[in-house]
Amino acid sequence: EVCRDKYDAVLPLVRLLLHHHKLVPFVAAVAELDLKDTQEANTIFRGNSLATRCVDEMMKIVGKHYLKVTLKPVIDEVGYPTETSLGTLSLLGYPCLLHRYSCVSSVVGITEENLRYYVDKVFREIVRSSISCPTIMCDVFYSLRHLAAKRFPNDPHVQYSAVSSFVFLRFFAVAVVSPHTFHLRPHHPDAQTSRTLTLISKAIQTLGSWGSLTKSKLSSFKETFMCEFFKTFQEEKFTESVKKFLDDVSSTESKEPSGVSEPVHLKEG
Repeated sequence: EVCRDKYDAVLPLVRLLLHHHKLVPFVAAVAELDLKDTQEANTIFRGNSLATRCVDEMMKIVGKHYLKVTLKPVIDEVGYPTETSLGTLSLLGYPCLLHRYSCVSSVVGITEENLRYYVDKVFREIVRSSISCPTIMCDVFYSLRHLAAKRFPNDPHVQYSAVSSFVFLRFFAVAVVSPHTFHLRPHHPDAQTSRTLTLISKAIQTLGSWGSLTKSKLSSFKETFMCEFFKTFQEEKFTESVKKFLDDVSSTESKEPSGVSEPVHLKEG
């Protein structure tokens, strides 16, 4: 009510609440208001509301080091591919070439194998990173999970989609496609690398969306070769890995000291 554009207040508000250790109850309160207007479980926390913006800013502030230790080595590898992968990656930047040379099974097979390698590696690093997730992120996810389950008691999956819509769709997937924004890379990636990161990000989004490994979700890919590629991930082990990760990062149980924490920078200038 005070600000003409309420989103102008999000960043200073989040920093203020972080400083006074009041962010978790505030997010829970505005998220509960947000859920009152949510009619379908599959659209939970998908809009740009005050609640989702606050969580976004919180993750950017407190999750920088978490992203760095989880994703930066893989992002660097994509940006500076090895000699063995350099030639095969070039096709990923040009889907028209991939389609044109689809008759050459060896070329396409190597390219898909390369993409599969990176998606596997990013996914594996994410699902085993819960021990490094900042405590305040876990506390927020815990609140969101239980609010979602309370709002849609007949949907057993909504408690997971409430968390995955943030940690996968708004955090990891965005960091993969725009690593420079999260200080994982010094500059905007070149066109070829950007295209590769986009494909990896799309795959991570789909893998991270709870219950997403369905035909309807696969058809959402614009690239036909991505539909075929993603069918290789339709295995229960991937769904179970996501479920366990979401359970871990939305738990309030104390975690082992990871030794990778660093001070949160609340003030600039």
